[in-house]
Amino acid sequence: MKILVTGATGTVGGHVARQLSGRGHEVVALVRDSAKADLPADITLIEGDLTNAGDVRRALAGVDRAYLTMADDNGAVFAAEAATSGVGHVVLLSSFTAVTELPSGAANFVTARHQAGERALTEAGVPSTFLRAAGFDYNILLWVGEDGVVRAPNPDVPLPIVDPSDIAASAVAQLLADDPKPGPYLITGPALVSVRDQVNTINTILTRSYVVQEITEAEAGLPVPILETMGPAAAVVGPTTDVETLTGRPARPFAAWVTDNQAAFK
Repeated sequence: MKILVTGATGTVGGHVARQLSGRGHEVVALVRDSAKADLPADITLIEGDLTNAGDVRRALAGVDRAYLTMADDNGAVFAAEAATSGVGHVVLLSSFTAVTELPSGAANFVTARHQAGERALTEAGVPSTFLRAAGFDYNILLWVGEDGVVRAPNPDVPLPIVDPSDIAASAVAQLLADDPKPGPYLITGPALVSVRDQVNTINTILTRSYVVQEITEAEAGLPVPILETMGPAAAVVGPTTDVETLTGRPARPFAAWVTDNQAAFK
């Protein structure tokens, strides 16, 4: 089977590519700059842009299944080309925001982006699985200061944060399945975890003494649509078992991510 991976130089796409490596399939990755792609040698690199129809058409040639991380056109070009390429199934990295009401509604560009990406594949008639991911475990790194202070807005809001490697594992399971499961899946971690909970876990595992300082959303320095995905409005999303449904094993706890990523905490 020939499998295309897009976004392979990013976090989730990189995990997808590495998890597919050595599995006995032909894996190709569409990247903008092959010199910057640190991927296993058995993955064939194709240079191109996801918003360029010719590049996407070339990347999809002979492909049976594909993993899609959307580009700036919200997947429009990819969907159009996939509809005529003969690709059998696409796994899309989407977001819980596609179906979760946030305060800014349709004006939230995160929501709009993922709704558009799902709609493009659906309207093009491309068989697809939508992985609607919760916030990522590594978002904690946005708030960790070099002085040992974790300055974060809404530090006590519990969210079902997910390990990016679990998102990738869910994607890989569908890319390799005899009979892929189309439709949406809500990909979360196994528990509701706040920033304060995360800091306590980090301190325990890494024997650190980080302290939490609550700041306002204005002080956080991030766009409002992004902050909404991490704030009280996002707390309506609870943990699911969809990682286990797709992969056959439970989602990994935040503690496992910390253990694997100790070097991120200098």
